[in-house]
Amino acid sequence: MSQDQQPYIAADPEQVKGRKERQKTRDLQKKTALRAIMSEPGGRMWMWDLLSLCGVYHSSFSSDALVMAFNEGRRDIGNHLIAEIHRLDGGEEFYRRMACEIEGHRAVTPGG
Repeated sequence: MSQDQQPYIAADPEQVKGRKERQKTRDLQKKTALRAIMSEPGGRMWMWDLLSLCGVYHSSFSSDALVMAFNEGRRDIGNHLIAEIHRLDGGEEFYRRMACEIEGHRAVTPGG
């Protein structure tokens, strides 16, 4: 810890309030970034590739327990990303559009 930083004291209401405000700002920034990614065809393609790499679209089964545990860890990350997409206003539409574009059935809508 640098000398400029004070230790966090959970009993200090001002520190708790400040931390909550910083977390709220950070969450808003992350949602804004995800919305930007999902608002562009290239971003949706990138996200689909990442979700595919995570293995969310197929079984993670393996007869080797360690391999299956690894696969499930990847799927958990992918499922978290899908949940974050759906938490966005209009997230279901972003996801639907992404899936349609990947399948070659480009949705014909303004702006996208």
